[in-house]
Amino acid sequence: MMFIKCVLLIILLFGNLYSQISVKINRTIYLPSEFHQNNFQPNRFSVSQTGFYFLDSENRQVAFSSNDGAIVFAGGYGTDNDAFIDPIEILSSRLRAIVIDRTENKLIEFDHKLNYLRTIDFDPIYPEFSGIDDWGNVLLQSDQEQKIFVGNPSLENFDEFVDLSIYKNINSCISDVHVASDGSIGILSNCNNYVHLFNRLGKLDVKYPIDESIGKFLIKLKENWLIVSVGGELTSIRYNEKTKLPIEEDILDVSQMDGSLYILSSNKIWVVDVWME
Repeated sequence: MMFIKCVLLIILLFGNLYSQISVKINRTIYLPSEFHQNNFQPNRFSVSQTGFYFLDSENRQVAFSSNDGAIVFAGGYGTDNDAFIDPIEILSSRLRAIVIDRTENKLIEFDHKLNYLRTIDFDPIYPEFSGIDDWGNVLLQSDQEQKIFVGNPSLENFDEFVDLSIYKNINSCISDVHVASDGSIGILSNCNNYVHLFNRLGKLDVKYPIDESIGKFLIKLKENWLIVSVGGELTSIRYNEKTKLPIEEDILDVSQMDGSLYILSSNKIWVVDVWME
């Protein structure tokens, strides 16, 4: 039995040592001309089975570009129910779109065509990052509280989920927080040069050392956690493998669906296949 364990360990070590990350651009999707006509400049986005949701945080507006070509706008300045003050993220799950308003400490929920449904207020925690899993659970990370909170819009309440203050320096310079489809959470902190990975129950599973200032975005594709830089460098944190994406524009945001990486630039979306060899 001990011999078998040693053999498996050797196989694992050599597999990690020689694993290489490969990428291929599957397709390129140009942003709708209506965006330019309406001075809509998205800097965050989310991918769904029905299309793409975009957030222009500067103009406080969101848009939906459906698979059949329909374009819908919502939000903006004003006092209507769907108006935002400080939107930080647009999320999508279960035929719903959700905007997180940091300063107002509220969640604005839309149906999949951006028809306003309701607003849910939460305690003044001023979240910096947010995410959603496949069960519709919304997670909010707050630097002020040094915690991650979790809530389900159907229940209209948020509870403490992860106390980040117990982990040394994890709150220093958080570059990104990613909530994977399976509910696991990754926190990228460039100042302490680690990625912390939590399971869907909020328990720390493992942390990986990373190079200083390695990137801005953290995302999980299937079983692989990846870091993406603005300039297009892709790093697998498990294998410490790096590759350069064949993209010459600055990356504004990343998302995923069905194991593919989606990358947003100023005028297009790249759909990228990523695998380990």
